Amino acid sequence: MQQSYYGFQNHDFNIQIDKMPIWFKEARVSGDKDQGTITLHTSNTYDDIWGPIGTMEIHWEKKDRMDSFHAKQVQNSIDMYNSIEIVVTKKEDLWVRAHECTIWYGHRAKIIRKHFYRESVIHCVLYCDITERQYNIHTSIITDHYEGFKPYIVEAYNTIICHD
Repeated sequence: MQQSYYGFQNHDFNIQIDKMPIWFKEARVSGDKDQGTITLHTSNTYDDIWGPIGTMEIHWEKKDRMDSFHAKQVQNSIDMYNSIEIVVTKKEDLWVRAHECTIWYGHRAKIIRKHFYRESVIHCVLYCDITERQYNIHTSIITDHYEGFKPYIVEAYNTIICHD
């Protein structure tokens, strides 16, 4: 049986994902425990222009518990990505380790240096009451490989651990 996941951990920011797809490797880290970003890229590239098949960005920021309204944060993320022409096709609400979580799916067409690409996205919005951090996890994948990556990415979103 082939291994499909590994345990991703960043001790500096107290973030752990128990089932990170093996194709994603940490590429860039910035910020601190209150606000920061971790960017991961797939090890495989689609072509020289597009770059990695998929990119995952985990962004967090400190938000007061009383000022964080989950539905509003989800709508803000959708509006922000709509402004760059990502069309949201599906939205799911669920609970991840007692945290309210929303995952939405979308797609867009992109032209990069006279090449036409279709990009599919999966976005997760999660608020942790204990650490008082708002998480936005955004994954972009070239549509040709989307169906193969989707179940693994959703599984990764469902296994995030944001506090001890």
